[in-house]
Amino acid sequence: MKAGQVVAPERIEIVEAERPDLAMERTDPDRLKDLVLVRTVNAAICGSDHPVFTGPANYPAPPGVSLHESIGVIEKSWSNGCREGDLVLALPSGSSAMAEYFLGLGASVTPLPEGLPQEQLLMAQPLGTVLYCLRKLGHFFNAEVAIVGQGPMGLLFTAMMRNLGAALIIGIDQHDNRLAAATEMGATYTVNTAGTDPVEAVNEITGGRMADVVIEVVGVEETFNLCVQLARHKARLINFGVPKTPRYTVDMLDILRKNIQLTTSVGPDIHIDFASAMRMIGEGRVDVSPMISHKLPFARVQDGFEMATRRKGECIKIVIDFEEKGLGR
Repeated sequence: MKAGQVVAPERIEIVEAERPDLAMERTDPDRLKDLVLVRTVNAAICGSDHPVFTGPANYPAPPGVSLHESIGVIEKSWSNGCREGDLVLALPSGSSAMAEYFLGLGASVTPLPEGLPQEQLLMAQPLGTVLYCLRKLGHFFNAEVAIVGQGPMGLLFTAMMRNLGAALIIGIDQHDNRLAAATEMGATYTVNTAGTDPVEAVNEITGGRMADVVIEVVGVEETFNLCVQLARHKARLINFGVPKTPRYTVDMLDILRKNIQLTTSVGPDIHIDFASAMRMIGEGRVDVSPMISHKLPFARVQDGFEMATRRKGECIKIVIDFEEKGLGR
């Protein structure tokens, strides 16, 4: 099979690799229990895939690493309840979906409904992680929300805040293309930090109240501390962005004085959240189309990663199509 392999920082080569089920049959056939072999149809580049591409990492990375937002067709199944030939959303073992085939746990498989473009159904995977986060918290009706970061995950939070009845939804980012998508997906106000002080802007928009829900979807110390500044007394602060560094220096006294409720979240409850996300997309309650900016053939996966990591002002969510032979857009 063909697979993408990150052979050096910011360099992907398309290589020939052994199909994963054949490799496992040869070395450890007992491990195939409860697994499925999926032929990849579409996969999307996630921010958590960037570090393998940008470094530092151990190079060359294993073939297929790193993509994990993926849909495909079940080619073989060693798991009860998973039928060969089904089109499914599936989590690849070891984030190995940058390949024509990958292995996934049968428990991670969610069949796809018919009638919607596959790239939109693919967004059920990141949306499911947002739903998992929001299920931990109370209602958001009439809330005044500031969302720092309007990349794919921030946009999904923006759409969900609109669904959940927030009164104000302030999308904050430094790229105009992402702020335009935020408006399409439900933001009532946008703030471009490249030319505007976000603290002053949120203060003006809320009439001095500041936000009672602040969501951090970037993953750096600077934006976390900005969220603390944007929060009013007894606000809820959701830290969703995966930290780029293991430690932050934060103003704990400010967090304490404001009685901020801090919530962190990672991952979904697969069967609850992926199914709910697909239903919301299928019913049109969350329109994910504004965030899907590019669909590229697998042959251009290098271009996709370069754009996602270096040129965020030109893209939002990039889907890699394993069946498309053309140039893509």
